[in-house]
Amino acid sequence: MDALIGQFAGFVWKGPVVGLCLIAGLYFTLRLRLIQFRCFPHAFALISGKYDNPNEKGQITHFQALSAALSGTIGLGNIAGVAIAIAMGGPGSIFWMWIIGVFGMATKYVECALGTHYREVKEDGTVTGGPMYYIANGLGKKWRPLAIFYSVCIMFAAIGAASLFQSNQAAMVLDTYYNIPKELSGMFLFVLALVVIIGGIKRIGKVTSKIVPLMCFGYVFGALFICITNADKIPDVLSIIIHDAFTGQAVAGGSVFHVIKWGVRRAIFSNEAGLGSAAIAHAAVKTDYPIREGIVASLGPLIDTIIVCTATAAVIIMSGNFGTNMYTYNDGYSQRFEVEDSTVEGLRVSQFPKNRDALRPYTDGDVVAAVKSGAPVRLNIHSKFLTEKDKQKGLRFSFFNMGSSLNVSVLDASNDVIARSTIGVSITNNASSQLLNVETSPGINQWNSAVISINNDALNAITDSSKFVTLLFETNGVDSIYLDKFESVNNVAGIALTTKSFEQFIKGFGSIFITFAVVLFAFSTIITWCYYGETACSFIFNDALIKGFRIVFVCMVFVGAITPLNTVVNFADAMLGLVVIPNIIAIFMLTKRVNNWTVDYFKQLKAGKIKAFK
Repeated sequence: MDALIGQFAGFVWKGPVVGLCLIAGLYFTLRLRLIQFRCFPHAFALISGKYDNPNEKGQITHFQALSAALSGTIGLGNIAGVAIAIAMGGPGSIFWMWIIGVFGMATKYVECALGTHYREVKEDGTVTGGPMYYIANGLGKKWRPLAIFYSVCIMFAAIGAASLFQSNQAAMVLDTYYNIPKELSGMFLFVLALVVIIGGIKRIGKVTSKIVPLMCFGYVFGALFICITNADKIPDVLSIIIHDAFTGQAVAGGSVFHVIKWGVRRAIFSNEAGLGSAAIAHAAVKTDYPIREGIVASLGPLIDTIIVCTATAAVIIMSGNFGTNMYTYNDGYSQRFEVEDSTVEGLRVSQFPKNRDALRPYTDGDVVAAVKSGAPVRLNIHSKFLTEKDKQKGLRFSFFNMGSSLNVSVLDASNDVIARSTIGVSITNNASSQLLNVETSPGINQWNSAVISINNDALNAITDSSKFVTLLFETNGVDSIYLDKFESVNNVAGIALTTKSFEQFIKGFGSIFITFAVVLFAFSTIITWCYYGETACSFIFNDALIKGFRIVFVCMVFVGAITPLNTVVNFADAMLGLVVIPNIIAIFMLTKRVNNWTVDYFKQLKAGKIKAFK
């Protein structure tokens, strides 16, 4: 099931969805003449309450609407989501998150203007809106099936992105640092969400308008403190992001499209530009000028992606926790070459290329091992350090390659080859290498690191009762290959990577601060996305099944806490990718109307016809 969900998510996020998000943002930016920059000063005037008219229809203020929407975007997409982007797409993915953030401001402007214009007022006076309403009311009744398709997708996306993912990461960090069982964390979030969700959108607006700004400020302050006290590393961080954005060298596989895909994928998860979900929260605002809410909403991607996500990324990259260096040493096996060791055979040298990577310490002494043609290096090691089991990832080592290929073999007690792989410009993929998993981003004339592990078939082939094996490193090239820092490492994913990075700079406080922020971010996102889902449910079934949806949604909070991260991420991403398609189609078709409203509104504002109340 995990593999099937992963394949489906990969299919959804192939070129078309990535392309739709990029093209849409660029098109709206140009079509509306850089609206995200032109309306910037007026946006702050609106959220300050200067133009709030208490007699206008709606339920919440501009500031509360922005806070409610940000509570659904500023969350683990900024903390864990950025870590996932760097882990899967490399530091260069952050550049593409920036691109989506800037262009996404225009996309969100269009979405939320449409959502507010085509909203509906119910008999009890409550206001509801969103993509399903501007599809059905803006494009006409014949487009209602597309609106229903969107509604179904956003309901499942709410479960995946909020119930499952948010509780999963909150439970993970509580388990990691405080040994609180994931089941207990899941039950706590389940009860808490159930109590607050009953309050509805008015309560969400009141709660999030107070808690989200504090969370955002506190989190960014912590990250900025680290950045300021390590300002000398900022140029290296920016250099790595820009360079990797167009080369993909810091990610396994080295594909630029892979970097772009993960940057776009995580940016959409983070700021929701293209999903249309924020239009649901903004539709409840008190205003008779729908274009105003587009203006306010355009601040969302700026705050969410450009500021908060960048702060997270800077801390992670400054800590050097990217590439295979994102994995953490587990105190199991460690081998350096300064001291003679009977378990190691091979040439040791004190003259070797120095590590020029300012952020990642590939070497830590004055002596390394040297692999030459006809002079291999052999390490005797227990196979348990090579197995990817539980939290353990495998064995990591540093290497410097000047162009020759490095052959890595696992030998049994009889010196028979159990598994073999080759690290060169790329990783050789053959029957033998499938038994020996290698994760690295190959390059030449630079220090790098790789993580190797053997699968169960290779492990079962070890007949010696001691389960010790020999790692053999060989080369047929004319240049030496240097090796250093062998150590067993644990797998680190999602929120754990961010927490690890903060912890390197602020001992103790990092884990405490991040844990507190994660729980608050997760909680605010859960309650906001429940409102999104129940709005979609109401569109299809009126109010008949809203209580049922709430029950399912809240129950899935507990399920998410105990489900593997990969399954949760792939399910959430698949649903979010499906949401993009009908929404982008609709806003493309309605852009002309938004442009006309924009021109008319700013003409009135310039002529002084729009009254300020403060």
